[in-house]
Amino acid sequence: MPALKNRLRSALVRAAKKLPKGATDALRRAEGPRAYERNTAGLTANIPMREWATRERRPVSIVIPSYNDIPLLRAAVDSIEATCAGFDYEVIIVDDYCQPANSELLRAFQSPTVRVIFKEERVGFAGTVNMGMALARHDIVLLNSDIVAKDGWLEALQYSAYAIDPRIGLVSPKLVYPNGTVQYGGTYYARLLAPQWFGHLFVGSAATRPVANVATYNRSISGACVYIRRDAYATLGPLDEQFWLGFEDVDYGLRAWDAGIRCYYQPASMLVHHESASRGYSQGQRELGSMRYFWRRWSAQFLTRTLSATPTVDYVLSPAATPAWRDYVTQQAAQLRALGHTTEVHEIAGDGVDEQLVERLRSRESVKVSCDWGTSETVWLSALQHGKPAYLLPGVESGRYPADRARQDSIIANYKPEFDYIAPNRWTADQLRAEAAWETRGRVVPVTTPVAMAGDGDRTAVVTVGLDASSRATVDAAAAQLSVTVRHVEEAEPTAAVLAEINAMAPRVVVALAEYDTSLTPLALMGVGGAFVGRLNDKTRYEVLDGYNSLLIDPASAAALRTALDDLFGDDRVWRELGGNGRGTAERLHDLNAREMSRILATIADNAV
Repeated sequence: MPALKNRLRSALVRAAKKLPKGATDALRRAEGPRAYERNTAGLTANIPMREWATRERRPVSIVIPSYNDIPLLRAAVDSIEATCAGFDYEVIIVDDYCQPANSELLRAFQSPTVRVIFKEERVGFAGTVNMGMALARHDIVLLNSDIVAKDGWLEALQYSAYAIDPRIGLVSPKLVYPNGTVQYGGTYYARLLAPQWFGHLFVGSAATRPVANVATYNRSISGACVYIRRDAYATLGPLDEQFWLGFEDVDYGLRAWDAGIRCYYQPASMLVHHESASRGYSQGQRELGSMRYFWRRWSAQFLTRTLSATPTVDYVLSPAATPAWRDYVTQQAAQLRALGHTTEVHEIAGDGVDEQLVERLRSRESVKVSCDWGTSETVWLSALQHGKPAYLLPGVESGRYPADRARQDSIIANYKPEFDYIAPNRWTADQLRAEAAWETRGRVVPVTTPVAMAGDGDRTAVVTVGLDASSRATVDAAAAQLSVTVRHVEEAEPTAAVLAEINAMAPRVVVALAEYDTSLTPLALMGVGGAFVGRLNDKTRYEVLDGYNSLLIDPASAAALRTALDDLFGDDRVWRELGGNGRGTAERLHDLNAREMSRILATIADNAV
């Protein structure tokens, strides 16, 4: 049935495109409410934030610039009255010199809570807004006149400005088009798409898209709606009036970060923005002039920001990293030092922001490397003004939490576009592009230093790694028939210490049937010199090669496992070739690892965008 509905909808869309423009506009207006309901289904005001506001709410000044937009302005003011009844608020409408016929209509908006300010000439968006902010008595909310506020919007903004992080001073909401798709889900620098522009995240997605509903730090703000704490305004002052239209909001947010004031995106606050859904990068002369003015100020931070050709590297790990991954990162840091890099490995205690480390790293001109999802916010915050943020992906991290959708969404939402991503394999690079749309800067196969083999004499033992009870029983039965020793290791991803113990056993065969995200553990197990038996796995298929350096089987097939053991104990030539090729692969990729990482780091350091 869903497939039939999709086909019918596609047919209707094709038919609608053939209608005259007047008819298509009428259809669009008729479809609008239904599309909005479909794309925002289930989104309601955040109850805890409303409860906080009931106890802690503060008065606000809502500043609205206006220019010949009476119907839209009426809808905006009505929505404020409908959603802000519990607040002490004032609305300041600043006329940007509208047509005389509209002046009287504007005066009709005046009330005990609404002031209308008239000017004698047009001064552009920034100048109009600044006049209103100068008259504001409280925290300021900038609001475009083509906005319709939804229930709970102001409570969520004010909560985020005061209850999350004392450094937050500017908060932007989620803005949606009238059809309920996202118009603004955060600001990002479009360095890989159009490096002269800043873009909006999640544009065109349904407002219900999970990652668009993760609150997080924001690279800047949206001038269409932003909450500005009074103390932040006292520090930053007005918008720069050299911007006639465009970039004034991005500039304001970047100035905030430079002043130690953080910008935040809060999707629990949702408003409808009637900006044209078809608006693209095509701009007029005033917008282009604003763009050029912006880059005269900010080019050093974005367009021409480079580091040493052999950059200092700060790795950051959290408890989210597995012990094996931690061993790998520590070893790579040591190898890079041998190649001339200055490196340091930092560990944070949890998955939240480590403010002490942010403060320690934020002025360092280094490549700051997030090594797991628990460090992404800390690294991102530390690299906004100095150095560069990179992300050494340990696989597709969201897949490790199949039962925790909120955790998955948070991980993906914090794959921010400012990172240079380094993938462990092609599969991870493809998944990053699918989940977050970002490209990787390069790929480095993760591998630890192969242990010194404990001899190559009469290897007769089988070592299993992380097998379930059923597979262990199969191995035990086969080993009994073959009269060989079996050792079972519980950890699916053994640490360096456990690998040394496995090596000391001098196994003939190592069996590890987990679906590993990377080839880190398979290569480490190949490095002990025994023949490796694993599972067919798209994530590792370019390093773990069936029939060359491993035997890969269906892990659900006990018969396949027994056959593999029979082959490896029945033919010395087979196990020696597989074991030798496995060890050789681990050694070769280990030799390449640090050199390839150094090459990618040099590219990151030298590439301004």
